[in-house]
Amino acid sequence: MVNITHTPVLIVVLLLSGAFVVALLSKYLQVGRFIFLLTAAMVLLLSTRLTFMVLEYGTIHYTLGGWAPPFGIEIVVDAFAAFSSLVIAGVSAVIFWFAVFGPREVNNETGYYSLLLLLTAAMHGMVLTGDLFNLFVFVEISSLAAIAIIAVKGTGESIEASFRYLVLSALGSGVVLFSIALIFMISGHLNMSYIHDALVITAGQYPLNIVLAVGFMLVGFAVKAALFPLHVWLPDAHSNAPTASSALLSGLVVKVYIIAFMRIVYLALGIPIFEILPIRQIFLVLASIAIIMGSVFAMVQDNIKRMLAYSTIAQVGYIFLGVGLFNQRAVEGAVFHILNHAIMKSLLFLSAGVIIHQSGHKKISELSGLGRRIPFTFAAFSIGALSMVGIPGTAGFISKLYLALGALDAGQTLFAILILISSLLNAIYYFPIIIAAYFGKDSPLDARDPAWATQLPLVVLSLGVLFFGLFPSIAIPLVRQTAQLFIK
Repeated sequence: MVNITHTPVLIVVLLLSGAFVVALLSKYLQVGRFIFLLTAAMVLLLSTRLTFMVLEYGTIHYTLGGWAPPFGIEIVVDAFAAFSSLVIAGVSAVIFWFAVFGPREVNNETGYYSLLLLLTAAMHGMVLTGDLFNLFVFVEISSLAAIAIIAVKGTGESIEASFRYLVLSALGSGVVLFSIALIFMISGHLNMSYIHDALVITAGQYPLNIVLAVGFMLVGFAVKAALFPLHVWLPDAHSNAPTASSALLSGLVVKVYIIAFMRIVYLALGIPIFEILPIRQIFLVLASIAIIMGSVFAMVQDNIKRMLAYSTIAQVGYIFLGVGLFNQRAVEGAVFHILNHAIMKSLLFLSAGVIIHQSGHKKISELSGLGRRIPFTFAAFSIGALSMVGIPGTAGFISKLYLALGALDAGQTLFAILILISSLLNAIYYFPIIIAAYFGKDSPLDARDPAWATQLPLVVLSLGVLFFGLFPSIAIPLVRQTAQLFIK
């Protein structure tokens, strides 16, 4: 346990400062773009440094202003927080590059960049904070910024989707706040460590309050994470947002709420309380439904971005399934999938955005032959699609393998079969797109691959999919330490 670095708070402060400065530079677009990308690069370096520090020294506790908890604000950086921060920093940096050099989809660019930085600051804050009050503050910032990056496109569909998201997100936030109030009433604290110590003593006196608090917390975060059947805001939001927004929302935002809930489970509630509540069984049921229904809905979509959005619902189910199975390899699979899905779904959304911009078509039925017209972009899309199916050698295969092995370790063969079935369903709606693009009738469109600056994020993410598929051991130390926080 060390307290030797300002790195955790610098990550959030840099992003918030960058958001403020970039918003003021509407008349100096090139300067705004430079600061936007520089901020992302600096945060990535800080997150990398923080990760190595956690691997070397263990959990880092940082108190703001020298005020010790429970009265002061505490940042707790354990293996899971460091892993999550690094994933957010790395994937968001690639998406930010695309936002600058990709197709122009918004009018006020610096305002858009400011919102992206604000959203990313909130995500880092959610995974690093050690108390429930600041967690809720960052949840609200994240929700409002996410709504704004959908509406910023300015079309009727995007505004309607953002309003629907606003209503449901507000309901989710209200439920989370009520849950926090119940926990405070039972424990007298908002700091997660102090809540945990208090619940050891008081849990037996207020069993109904704890069940209600955890139930409300689960429902609130399930809405924000789009766990089926609380997913109704997601398809319209992701399919009508600017491409960079879709990638950020699907790759990172929906999963950061899962991360926040998982951290509350072991930091505040404690694993013994979590084990005796029926939460795991609820996870398994809802995750199973999400995996199947998300894939079924994706199969019948003709809009490529809407199809990817429904696919995200199924992928969220994988993470909840791993947590519900609650053994070493299953939780490792869930944590792996947070990383792998962030990379491959960002790749798919960015590739789809380029395909739509270069061809003028967003219907899957209209993409026949385009693989020969824009081969590089479709190659990137194909790598992401193969990973989603779980082809060996790709990142998606690794997390699905760990989840299946975790199901077998738990004696739940049915869930291993479910993962196999879901992979087959993924193949049903991804493979026809690839086959039609490369082997379908020739497209009459004069489409071509974009400039290298637009292609660079696709290259980086494609290499990430293959790298973590071929060399998963690179991420093993953090993934294993994270799983051990749950399986003690």
